[in-house]
Amino acid sequence: MLVGSDRPRVLEPNEAISIMSDVSEAVHLLEGSSRIREFLRQVLRFQPVPLHSVARSTSLTVPVASALRRELEKRKLLSRKGGIVLTEHGLSLLESIGVRETQIPGLQSGYPFPEWLNPVVEKLDILLSSRPGPDFSLDQSHADTATIAMRAAYLYEHDGIEGKDLLFLGDDDLTSLATITFAKKFGLQLGSVVVLDVDERILEFVEETCVSIGCDIQTHCLDLKYGIPEQLKNSFDAFVTDPPYTVTGLSLFVGRGIEALKPGVGGQCFLSYGSKNPSDSVKIYASITSMGLAIQEVIPEFNSYVGAQIYAGVSNMIRCVTSEGTSALIPEDLSTLYTSSRKQR
Repeated sequence: MLVGSDRPRVLEPNEAISIMSDVSEAVHLLEGSSRIREFLRQVLRFQPVPLHSVARSTSLTVPVASALRRELEKRKLLSRKGGIVLTEHGLSLLESIGVRETQIPGLQSGYPFPEWLNPVVEKLDILLSSRPGPDFSLDQSHADTATIAMRAAYLYEHDGIEGKDLLFLGDDDLTSLATITFAKKFGLQLGSVVVLDVDERILEFVEETCVSIGCDIQTHCLDLKYGIPEQLKNSFDAFVTDPPYTVTGLSLFVGRGIEALKPGVGGQCFLSYGSKNPSDSVKIYASITSMGLAIQEVIPEFNSYVGAQIYAGVSNMIRCVTSEGTSALIPEDLSTLYTSSRKQR
């Protein structure tokens, strides 16, 4: 329920971001406007909501969440009515950055597949029925449609869709199409969607499918070993990748993703990666943290693949955010980028 009688004027996106940045500075949050957005979005989804629930879901201490609530109330963005609720001004601010009230349920702890996602899977089964086969020399192994639908739901759960500029680094799984399908199904407003891949077949299929369903997408055929176009650097809110299952492959893809993210704290990385032996696991997580990414969550066996034998046909979801010290580190030796090249050595 919304409260407030006076009609708010429509805000420009930059104005809304400026307001959230001011609030962040007032309560000394390093994450800036992204954490304020997250706080307000959680209120929108579950209002009226107790303070401790919002604090827990946004990883804030209760005293910090309380200070944040008071600051937002001063600006007439929040009120209290059986819990925290948005005012009309708060709703207007969120709408200006692409966040609107929906009926999408929250994902349950442990991330079991929800029945309400079945219509998305059914649509994807039809859309992707003629997708290109996997190129094993590129470590391609298609995630099943239930997995990519869950990836889209997971992005939404963690504020990775609404009004966000998204980059898909390698997309033989076609997670970009799953995200677009999810957004269309639930009336969500996406920002720009860009897919980079070295496989022209994948890009052609993505383009043709987007034409058939009436959505906009940009594709670029390129090899990440040689960098990403200058116009794509510092341009995205989040990137999604399922890189080759080598330490070099992960480091390269994550490094290019970081180059593409907008500057500042709170940029998002959604990384799918198989379980490894202890020695490689240490190298993998060391690579991620050495680039200044903060690991927020690791979900074992989140992804399932069609006919894949490697790593028992499953992989983990790793969610990270950028910090003040985030910086891309591109490996100098790229000779072991794919698992096939490593076996040949």
